[in-house]
Amino acid sequence: MKAFGVGNRYKTSGDLGIEIEIEGENLPHLTKYWRTERDGSLRGESAEYVLSKPLTRLGARNALKYLDKKYIDSDTVVHDSVRAGVHVHVNVQDISVVELFSFITSYVILEDLLVNYCGEYREGNLFCLRIRDADYLMYCLEQAAKDKNYNALHTDALRYASMNVKSLHQYGSLEFRAMRGTRDLGVIDNWANILLNLRNVAKEFQSPKDIIKFYEEHGAESFLERFLGVYKEEVSNHLTKEYNLQDGIVRAYDLATNTDWESFKMMNIGGLEFPVGTEFPDEPQEDY
Repeated sequence: MKAFGVGNRYKTSGDLGIEIEIEGENLPHLTKYWRTERDGSLRGESAEYVLSKPLTRLGARNALKYLDKKYIDSDTVVHDSVRAGVHVHVNVQDISVVELFSFITSYVILEDLLVNYCGEYREGNLFCLRIRDADYLMYCLEQAAKDKNYNALHTDALRYASMNVKSLHQYGSLEFRAMRGTRDLGVIDNWANILLNLRNVAKEFQSPKDIIKFYEEHGAESFLERFLGVYKEEVSNHLTKEYNLQDGIVRAYDLATNTDWESFKMMNIGGLEFPVGTEFPDEPQEDY
């Protein structure tokens, strides 16, 4: 993904990267699947468990099962902390720019429901801000799509959104920061499934405009069924689906409809397609 500043050393076939922040007691030191790191934003006995490399869906599930076993073996206690969260990176290196924006559009539409699902402390959290809390991200996305220039997305100003687009430049992924820190690793597994499903369903549409059209023609229930599948009821819970989705449609509408997606004359670079004339930022120096 040279157009987003990602060199060959970041190229991966893995679907997921996962980072789990935790405050608690008797935290294990992991040497398989995960790196054990320190995070200065956490308090007391704490750790951040980071997948050593991106994994397939099955590989990530096995890594979570291993972590669960280590929790049990260590008698680990996980504290419910507003500072702890889970960050999931979804690989977008092998999809086109239009498919990427379709993925982004579907998340924007569903964001209120999804962040609510992630935990009561996550709404308005400064480390995973929703677009309704900080709409600068939508402005940057709209300009990037119209101008076919993605440099404006490569900034720390966008890093702490619930959907972090800066990671496109760093790792060739979209990072989702909304999930709460939790001892229930099944919740994290489900969350990873939801995000991967969102990516894969979004790729079935010709453009973000067609996603808006699907909602207008079929309504909230069918939209949730299409994009969330078996997780529809779990995610929507007791919330008024039409109200939350309609707000999301309003926020995503200009991004989806004010760009001529047919104008994207593609060239293929490193497995991902980009419009001719795309400006390439300097490759970042961070290690993955």
